[in-house]
Amino acid sequence: MRPLSVVVVDDEPLAREGLVELLEMLPHVVVTGAFGDAASALTALEAEPPDVLCVDIQMPGIDGFDLVAALDPHRLPAIIFVTAHDAFAVRAFEVNAVDYVLKPVTVERLQQALERVREEREREGVYESRIAALLATLAPERASGAGRLIVREVGQILVVATRDVDWIEGADYYAKLHVGAKVFMMRETLASLEARLDAARFFRIHRSAIVQLSRVRAVESHERGDGVVVLTTGARLKVMRARRELLERRLEELHDAE
Repeated sequence: MRPLSVVVVDDEPLAREGLVELLEMLPHVVVTGAFGDAASALTALEAEPPDVLCVDIQMPGIDGFDLVAALDPHRLPAIIFVTAHDAFAVRAFEVNAVDYVLKPVTVERLQQALERVREEREREGVYESRIAALLATLAPERASGAGRLIVREVGQILVVATRDVDWIEGADYYAKLHVGAKVFMMRETLASLEARLDAARFFRIHRSAIVQLSRVRAVESHERGDGVVVLTTGARLKVMRARRELLERRLEELHDAE
């Protein structure tokens, strides 16, 4: 039987070392890496994805969900989430058939989770679809009025504050965050991202563009009814006729509230 390669990510040294020790007690399991934070783990995970990723959820800054969301979905390992009891998260795991182990972790429960991985690893696309469904289930709870967005850039995970975003451009299954002179790619649709943003601050002006209202300098009207939104950065974006009047009302409300 070919050994399963496993990477462990947990910010607590004792918990991380304990999980590694338990894994090393199991037959046909090889721990190929152990990391104390998500950012450090990402480069190794992208260079050589393991068979299994055991990742703690509750980590400061970039947590376990953020790390998994940042991984290439086409090279995704089997995921075993490690968590203290969180009723909402556990419910989401069970609904989406994603495996998890509760702290304190026991060797019996860990072995059970790994046996499940062995049974299902031949089923192509299983983990990709389940993880995508899990992240979608958790998104409203985790990011209601999200104040930050997680993006990837050259082997790094970066945190972008939503207050710094000028506008967001939709591009098929990706979104481009325009932040000053920089552009960051997110592996998320514009519709999904819109649902996570603070509706009091962001407004969708077109099927492929969302603007931060405080960045709007002017709205120009054209004879046909469509218009152009001019941002403080100088960017000029098309606004649909059906959205222009609502945008103008939202801008008036924002001005009155200041």
